[in-house]
Amino acid sequence: MSVARFERGILKRYIQSTSTKDRHKAKLLSLLDWIWRWGFTSTAVLEELWQLDRSTINRMIRRYINEEMVTEVATFSCRDKRLFLLKPEGLRLLQGYHDETLNYSVKPSTLNFKTITHDLMCQAIVARGCAEGRYQFYVTESEQAKEYLKKTRRCDAIVFEIESSELVGIEVEASAKTIPHRKDCLIATRRMIEEENRFQRVLYFSHKRKHLKDAERVHQKLFNKAENCLDANWFNAHLKLVYSREYIDMLYHKFWLH
Repeated sequence: MSVARFERGILKRYIQSTSTKDRHKAKLLSLLDWIWRWGFTSTAVLEELWQLDRSTINRMIRRYINEEMVTEVATFSCRDKRLFLLKPEGLRLLQGYHDETLNYSVKPSTLNFKTITHDLMCQAIVARGCAEGRYQFYVTESEQAKEYLKKTRRCDAIVFEIESSELVGIEVEASAKTIPHRKDCLIATRRMIEEENRFQRVLYFSHKRKHLKDAERVHQKLFNKAENCLDANWFNAHLKLVYSREYIDMLYHKFWLH
């Protein structure tokens, strides 16, 4: 039984029985699909995706590496110090399960190490929402690129929120931004919502409260200048800064604390 394309990677979609063998297979398929869709992942993300402790995940990953389903790439670009990529055997297993040809071209040499931590933070946010049953499915940034070839600005991810029955954009704030950059982001967000109907609203997450406060301060400055044509009421209704201590702590301790 295959899984709907935008639900691939979510563990619950693969579980068909409570037997140890089936649950192991479900985790393997979840991992392979998650990596295929995002390009790579890390132990910290899998903790959120599977809701398991790190030692258990490390044992499972060692098994998958020995089975040549995935490979690990050492890096100083993230707190976990390693990333997981698909190996040909893992891709073949996925293709057999879904009964379709899948392309995967990610290699250590093609990874953008400058954005690794940012990208893993986004994965963790989506993984937690999926594992907790709040998100029905998700769309990665690269998947958006395939759908909107002529559009350069994309959200870090898009999720379908079950409670609201809405598509929601996910943005990750990993650093401070210049005022012109923030203005461009706001204009692009309005276009993606009003003109392109990609999603209904957007959520901003960060590992530091100060990055969210900085975004809020700059946004207000931009709203206050009439010549910017940015309606504060509209943006306040469609853009939310997530000051949740739970998420800030999770992102900081998993991806930044040394």
